[in-house]
Amino acid sequence: MHYFYLIVTLLFFSSIEVVTKPVSGKIDPFFLTFSRFIVGGTFLILFSLFSKKKVESHDLPKLVLVGCLNGVVSMSLLQLSVKYSNASTAATLVAMNPLFVSVFAQIFGKDKLSRKKWFAIALGAIGVLVLSSANVAGDSSLGIVCGILASMSFALYTVLMKDFSNKYGPLLATSVSTFAAGVVYGILLAIFGKLSLPHLGWYEGLILLYVGVGVTGIAYVTFFKAIQHFGPVKTSVIFYLKPAVASFLALLLLSEAVNAQKMIGTIIVVVSLFLK
Repeated sequence: MHYFYLIVTLLFFSSIEVVTKPVSGKIDPFFLTFSRFIVGGTFLILFSLFSKKKVESHDLPKLVLVGCLNGVVSMSLLQLSVKYSNASTAATLVAMNPLFVSVFAQIFGKDKLSRKKWFAIALGAIGVLVLSSANVAGDSSLGIVCGILASMSFALYTVLMKDFSNKYGPLLATSVSTFAAGVVYGILLAIFGKLSLPHLGWYEGLILLYVGVGVTGIAYVTFFKAIQHFGPVKTSVIFYLKPAVASFLALLLLSEAVNAQKMIGTIIVVVSLFLK
């Protein structure tokens, strides 16, 4: 069952850049991220109402801040990366997540890594860099920088969320942090006069529903359920498969170019998986 959680997480996480790329010029990336978290958070909150546990008052502010680290900071950077680079490139840069998770896990004492694991992480990172440096039309320096920063901030969120997930369960911890991030995001957009509903057709509406309920709702729960069993470092290794899955989806659905360098980078990434 734990591997099922990993597969569900991988498929949802690998598709977000691809499904949101077609609407990146129609929907403001900040509004799209707000929509993701308010829809996904509401979806999760409804299910968490059946939980017997309640978040303790002294933990609530911390959980809100951790949720904002993901929803307001990391996912905004991700959507900017999607807007200013190819979907497959943005997905590849986010795949550097295991490297940063390992570093933060070491810093916070959540996991200890052997030399073999450090080598596997370094090799995977090299593969990701080979992929991201492939000279493909549609990429920009701004998009690449935003992608790397998104990966770093999501890695920190992953490590910090582990204790809350263990204490309250993945569903309750994720629902509170996700919904809180959506509310804070909405307040910030309102303050800056950006909280306005764009003109949406049925296609754009379906995408917002998919990334809200699927990627931000279901996938976050399966992600932290997997972390409970495997730990943050092992679970984050699924991000090494993200470039291959996302590149395939981008080729299939968006007809994005795939050159030899990207293929070589993907192979390096996959090889690093077998060393974990």
